Amino acid sequence: MDREEILEMSRQENRNQDEMERDALARGGQKALSVGGIVCMLLIILEAVFAKEVNPGTWAVYLSMTGTLLVYKYTRLKKKHELVTGVIQLMLAAVFFVMCITRLVG
Repeated sequence: MDREEILEMSRQENRNQDEMERDALARGGQKALSVGGIVCMLLIILEAVFAKEVNPGTWAVYLSMTGTLLVYKYTRLKKKHELVTGVIQLMLAAVFFVMCITRLVG
């Protein structure tokens, strides 16, 4: 590939977005994930302390958020530990989701 082909690919990839907007979205997404994780953890702790049980739905939400992030990071960075950890978290999220549905139905 020559220089012009690389520049054209970059232009196509970044069409309709400037660098500042992409950075704001990335940082906002990171903050949202952090806040969502903190809220999930607080709910888990509060449920354990006051209700003496934990809603598996909260775990399903938290693990699906973090698992999806790690799998996406793998697609961009090709770090195998991100894929392994992400898949494990998504599998656990599925288990907790099924537990939540089972609790609701049964």
